[in-house]
This record gives sequence, structure tokens and C-alpha cells, in this order.
Amino acid sequence: MKQKNYIIKLPLPENVSIKKHQNTLIFSGPLGSTGVNLKKIDPLGSSGIFINTDKNFLSIITQSKSYQGLLKKIFLNKIQGITRGFLIYLKIIGIGYRASLQKNTLSLKLGYSHDFVYNIPNSVKIFLLDPTLICLFGIDKNQVTQIASNLRSLRKPSAYKGKGIRLLHEKIHLKTGKRK
Repeated sequence: MKQKNYIIKLPLPENVSIKKHQNTLIFSGPLGSTGVNLKKIDPLGSSGIFINTDKNFLSIITQSKSYQGLLKKIFLNKIQGITRGFLIYLKIIGIGYRASLQKNTLSLKLGYSHDFVYNIPNSVKIFLLDPTLICLFGIDKNQVTQIASNLRSLRKPSAYKGKGIRLLHEKIHLKTGKRK
């Protein structure tokens, strides 16, 4: 029985170029360049990726429909990252809780007896719009969300008062405290 091949064509913006170097697909755009290791995504080599520079599109051929969606999403995230970038806002809530920035280190006062110092990699830019609002910007979605998750895990929002680090538009359902 012959297996069905699933084909997807992703159009590329004019300012994006893709080249293949060994087992890595390198995406270049106005904000920088990033790569995808094809051996990590597809260790068996069951899919095919073709780059058509004349018509400016990327073709993906796989035998699995779910795997096709995964590859499509990974490549679209890479294209979005090098053209627009990814932005995540974190809000610090609590009396005396604040952040300060010196070069590539973020210093956080979160109500503990010591301050947290977090080193930010060069590929991610960080801005403090005020001492309680942190903005993370980068071209790699995985890296930006991982750093946001690491910062959030330093002081997760409390279930009773809501104090801690949360995403800007995250809703925390507070529990009611003890009643008399």
C-alpha cells in the first residue's frame, strides 16, 4: 500500500532568505538570522524540504499529517521572528517588588531576604518600562518564552493575594481566605 504524501507551500516575504547548510536550515531577515537543526526535528529523515528561490516559497513534503503541521508552525515562527520578533510583557505585583537593569543582568527584589540576579543572553533584549513592568524581545520564540517562564518561576503569583510575577494580561483567580 502506497503512503500518502502531504505537501505544504509556505510563501516567504521578500526580505527573508533561506539557505541550507549541512543539516541546518538558516533563516535570514531584517532583524537577524536564526536556524533550525533538521536532525533534531526529523531524526529519521522522513520529510523533504525544498527551497524555491525563483518563486520565493518553501515546500514541505511529509508522510504524516500531524508532523506536517508541526513543521509548518516551526517554520512560520522562525519567519515571524526574523521579520517582526516576539514580545512578552511581565508584570511584578507586590509592595516593594521591583526590578532593575544593569547591562545584561536583571536584578529582582521579590520579598525574599536576598535579591535575584538573572543573566539575560545577548539574543534577547530586555526593557524596563517601569520598575514593575518587564518587556522581553527576541527573534527566537522558544528562547523568549523560556526566559519569561524562568523569571515567572522566581515568584509565581500567590493564590490568595496575587503577589508575584505574571504575564501582563494573565488573569489570576484568587482563593478566598479564612473567614471568621
